[in-house]
Amino acid sequence: MKSRVLWPPVRTSAVKVALSASYCRQIVSSYYETLIDTAWRDQCETEGRQFSSPLFRLHASSLPGSCSDFRCRAGLTCSCSEDSVLVEGCNEVELRVGLSNTRESSVTRQLSVLSSDLAYIGYELHKKPQMFLANSIDVHAVFVTKDGYLPLVRSLATNRNGSIEKQASLDRTRSTSSLSSKTGSISSKTSLRAPVVLPKWSLPTGQPEPSTCNILTYKDLISRNAEEVHKELVESVFRSLHDMLGIKTPSSDPAALLALHFDKKHNNKPELLFILKSGLTSIELADIFKKSKAKNLYELAFIRSKDLKTPLNQNEKMPFCQVVERKISQSQVEAQSVGDIFKSFIKLTQKHSSVDLTKAKF
Repeated sequence: MKSRVLWPPVRTSAVKVALSASYCRQIVSSYYETLIDTAWRDQCETEGRQFSSPLFRLHASSLPGSCSDFRCRAGLTCSCSEDSVLVEGCNEVELRVGLSNTRESSVTRQLSVLSSDLAYIGYELHKKPQMFLANSIDVHAVFVTKDGYLPLVRSLATNRNGSIEKQASLDRTRSTSSLSSKTGSISSKTSLRAPVVLPKWSLPTGQPEPSTCNILTYKDLISRNAEEVHKELVESVFRSLHDMLGIKTPSSDPAALLALHFDKKHNNKPELLFILKSGLTSIELADIFKKSKAKNLYELAFIRSKDLKTPLNQNEKMPFCQVVERKISQSQVEAQSVGDIFKSFIKLTQKHSSVDLTKAKF
């Protein structure tokens, strides 16, 4: 599936949400559901998961440029000459949203015989390879500081079990409460969540949570709830900034959809990248981070916006920066310590030369 980069970015007020039970992941047969259950139980035993929770699912979008080739759309070998498309002058985007859950997402996002079978059956029966896949939605914040830096975070070694190889976990259905991005208080509708684990350097990352807008089953996917789902989608971006950077940016601040990316390493799972422009400098942001609870969970680094245009070599180091004693210090990190989504984002900005984050207007 081809990723889409929107330039200029589309402001969140022009991102519309359509809800329907038909946008949920469909069940192919009891046989395959049993295989998913078995794989889920194995993961629970291995990773200590406790229960499955509802997740929003991206069924489709109104953006042009989708690939019609089965091998590409199903997460198999992509035969496209280009893996992304620049969508220029887009005034509005519709996201068609249904439901899935942690159990389905954790299994079908893996490139495996089971998920490949589900994609193939979806294509053969309905010409829709993603029909039987979870396609759960994650959001990422491209937060551009006043002096042109992007903050990146990584879980502290004690929180990532000393390993940088484990896939980032967005299944947070375990312990502490999330905070409201507006008030800093716990919402009665907010589910109990543990911090997101990011083993590698990543953009601030999160998930919109169905439970916060009382979307628990497919029966709740009705048009009058679309506004609440849209609100939660936007607030999840600001929540990631609060949880990982310690800032209390109100969700009324301007934000825009910059890209719809499909993670090929996870069966083309959709990732929504939003851009926000801060009035803070990198040093001011680092000061806030050091005084927040986020510092107990994450490390903070920066990359200059102009360095995103530097060709990425897997065997080389990447130019990162850190703030030490209120001064920006240049450093280098191994490319292997950088998360796949951020690497993909770098490639998108390099491919589409007209994309200059510091000049984004929305």
